[in-house]
Formats: sequence, structure tokens, C-alpha cells
Amino acid sequence: MAQNKLRAAPVDLSQVSVPAAKRKRSGGLFGGNNISAAWLFDNIYFIFFLGFLGVIYIANSHYAVKTVKEIKTIQTELQKTSWESNSRKADLMFESMESRVSMKVEHLGLKKLYEPPKKITIPQE
Repeated sequence: MAQNKLRAAPVDLSQVSVPAAKRKRSGGLFGGNNISAAWLFDNIYFIFFLGFLGVIYIANSHYAVKTVKEIKTIQTELQKTSWESNSRKADLMFESMESRVSMKVEHLGLKKLYEPPKKITIPQE
């Protein structure tokens, strides 16, 4: 079993001197708790640049979503138009059948031929 040991007396940190190199590292951007105003003013153009890139990124994302929606809308319209075209083509094929045409022109006195047409020849002189 481990034996109990006495703790050393607590050290007052305000009286301990810290080397300059360690003091500089502890107050930096990632080591410290806050960002100094001087650092912000030194890097203000870079911060604005990052903000501008963020705005461009968001705008590009919105534009891409809008474009995809437009493409889907146009695809559905194209599909509907294709269906309508195929339907009209089928109707035209049905109406242009020989039996349908003969029924439509019967009132004009035109009848279906049951014998082959006669060839007219003109004798050459």
C-alpha cells in the first residue's frame, strides 16, 4: 500500500518570475483566453477578406440550389411536352390510316379503288 506524503506549501504565483519567452506564448491567439484589440486591428483586412469569402460561398450555394430547381422544372416540362408529342403523333397515325381517310372523304364522292390504276400512254410522233 502507498504511503501518505505531505504536500509542499502552495506557491504564490504573483511572486514567481516567468521568462519572457513563456509570457509571450501564453498571451497569443490560441494560448490566451481573449484576442487583443491590437491583433484584431493588425489583421482587419484578412478578417474582412474571410468575411467576403464567406459571403461569396453562401451566394454560390444559393445560386447552385436555384439552378438545380430550374433544371428539375425544365426536365418535368420537357417530359410533359414529350408525352403530349407522342400522344399527338399516335393520333395522327390513327387518323391517317387508309380506312379512316376513306371514311372522311366518302361524302366528297371519292371511293376506294379495287382495281389497279390505268396507265395512260401517249404515242410519240
